[in-house]
Amino acid sequence: LEDADERSTMANNVYEQIREKEIKTSSNQLSSRVLEHLLGFTDEPTLERLMEVFVDNFRVVCCDKFASHVLQKLLFVAVVRCVGGMQEEEEDVGPTAKKVAKSELGRELDYNMGQAFGDGHRKVCGKFVKKVAKFLLNNLEDFVWDSFGNYVIRQCILNLAGVAEQKISKGESSVVKRLVVPEKWTKLINEFSLRLLAWPQFAELPYNEFTSVLLQNLLTSLARSEDSYQLAQIGEKLLNESFLKEEEPVAEEGETEAVQLPKVFQHDSSIRLLEVLLSVSSEDFLKDHLYKQLFQGKIVQLSNTRATNFAVQKLLDNVTDKHMLEHIFSELDAGLEEILQQGHTGVVANLAKACNRLSCQQGKFIKLLLDGLHCSDATGEKLLHSVLKLMPPEVLARQETAPIHIHGSVILQAILEFNKPIKLVSAILETKNDALAKIFTDPKGSFTVNAFVRSKFVGEKSREKLIRHLEGCYMDLALSAHGSRALELLYGAASPAQKESIVKELSGRVAQLNSKPWGTIINRKLAVESYRKNPTAWKNGAAATPSKAVDKVGKLFDKVIGSESRKRK
Repeated sequence: LEDADERSTMANNVYEQIREKEIKTSSNQLSSRVLEHLLGFTDEPTLERLMEVFVDNFRVVCCDKFASHVLQKLLFVAVVRCVGGMQEEEEDVGPTAKKVAKSELGRELDYNMGQAFGDGHRKVCGKFVKKVAKFLLNNLEDFVWDSFGNYVIRQCILNLAGVAEQKISKGESSVVKRLVVPEKWTKLINEFSLRLLAWPQFAELPYNEFTSVLLQNLLTSLARSEDSYQLAQIGEKLLNESFLKEEEPVAEEGETEAVQLPKVFQHDSSIRLLEVLLSVSSEDFLKDHLYKQLFQGKIVQLSNTRATNFAVQKLLDNVTDKHMLEHIFSELDAGLEEILQQGHTGVVANLAKACNRLSCQQGKFIKLLLDGLHCSDATGEKLLHSVLKLMPPEVLARQETAPIHIHGSVILQAILEFNKPIKLVSAILETKNDALAKIFTDPKGSFTVNAFVRSKFVGEKSREKLIRHLEGCYMDLALSAHGSRALELLYGAASPAQKESIVKELSGRVAQLNSKPWGTIINRKLAVESYRKNPTAWKNGAAATPSKAVDKVGKLFDKVIGSESRKRK
């Protein structure tokens, strides 16, 4: 049902049918899913009745395999309805916002955020949220170790901070809504924090999957609430009482003894917790404690290990001090090639982004990268492909069809925004135009055009030269989904004469251009058909300007590749 009113009517009818059987129905695998999907569209009396039923049965539903999910949805809806009137109007953030709005969860969020619920109902929802939080606090020891109860606690803590997160369905990414919440909810988060800090077994919490994720969500909530004091308390206790413990190394015969790593690096669950702590810690705590006590002197060793290299990536993501980056470089001087050989290219990509962000060590990074790829003396196409595919030229000679590496694309984009990107700019301009067109039509390679066009350190003449260099390949770009976006960017950066040159080339093959949906879009945006019919009128202002949405797509891709580079391999 597309209509919200029809959904609401259906939801109310279904919940009326299960009156006095709510808990039993919620405990069934199939019916619980139906109840979850309909719960967000219930009217005020129905939702309030459900809240009363669940309050009387908290202990049962919190640890039930299926009813716990209905409770989570009930908590989510109660939070959204309670604070819905406190939210400011938000602008769409491009295609993603439209996609979410059309999704099942998007419609549910819109309904609960947009409905004019009464003040009395909002207060009832707020009281329910508080009751859930208080119950979980009073029974923390019972539910923390239960897989379903633990999930309810985690969602409650996030919701109290205004992080309303729900998965659309299994296997799909979560949709996160940042909500303005009452200040008194922050005190409840503090109570969770203080209760966990007081536990005798606190030092062991990072090494259990359930409790590690609970601490991760608690740190996220405290950061969202801007509670720097509690963040510091938890961070210091984790570091001193848990992370710095050492475990006996399990050495194998013939194995050279490596530097003994702290206990935090011995378990996947604690490494993920450390990654979150790196993201939310203050600059001083990151530099003077986390870096110096956990990472200093071990950067190469950690970067070469599959599990721990992600912690190094997160460290580089959050570096804000140039001197600290210099120390990291001093360790990587002789180790970058080995890191590339191990395939832990995310470390190198995040290092490039850190150099760009802090405007330091850029020349040194380029030298280390090219030395590590054995392409210091290479030029043109060889150099460009080595960087994009993160392979030495001698390896590429045997693997000509190797795909562009996503981290290679990220690194090249970062280098193009360095203060002196001349070596890579020259490599791009020296590459044959058909090979360049192939790169720009690639899903990952096409986004190098973004950096080339927007970088303030790539000269205007270089941009003009690139556009001129691609003459004869404009149609190849226009007929590709990713190449057409690159062509729009190039058109936007072109001089009037070059714009005409692009459109003139396309106008000779309009039928072919219209054979692809993205070609049709190019035809419309660049007014190719208009140029073919009347070039003079086109010159006088009939030409269309590429949509600003292109820039939004570029920004969205930057976010995607930032998270992609941190994915587990």
